Amino acid sequence: MTFRKWEAQYFPAGELVRADEPIAGFDELEDRLLADHPRMRRILIRLRPGWPLLRYYLHWSDGTDLVSLDRRVAAGTATEEDFAGAVVGEPHYISHPACGAKFRVIEWDVAVPLFSNGVERSRAHSYCNECPACGGHFDTNALEFITPETS
Repeated sequence: MTFRKWEAQYFPAGELVRADEPIAGFDELEDRLLADHPRMRRILIRLRPGWPLLRYYLHWSDGTDLVSLDRRVAAGTATEEDFAGAVVGEPHYISHPACGAKFRVIEWDVAVPLFSNGVERSRAHSYCNECPACGGHFDTNALEFITPETS
């Protein structure tokens, strides 16, 4: 797949991320956990020549049928419109200020401009705004909670 000027390797549901070179910050166990996620797909991309491969997550909150998208990508028929509801995310550790609970999340990434209308997409997207530990409001750009961190 090509997003603006970047070539990306797209991984459909269930397919583990594999590359012929190291992937910066890659966690194979985390990848296995998220490989079948119903609202996310993983991509590998090199943002600049000479830089390492990076793994990002494309996340949809609009109900896009990702199983059908996987088929179109595999057939080479996917278009830019198929990704209209997606935003780019990457894993981060965050904590909820009110209760102190720590989490691993996929968080919206503002630094990777795969889409020319990234700001508009981010405004239309739904985020996880409830703390899984205490239920309180969570003012974050979390797309998905991965697992709670134990400390």
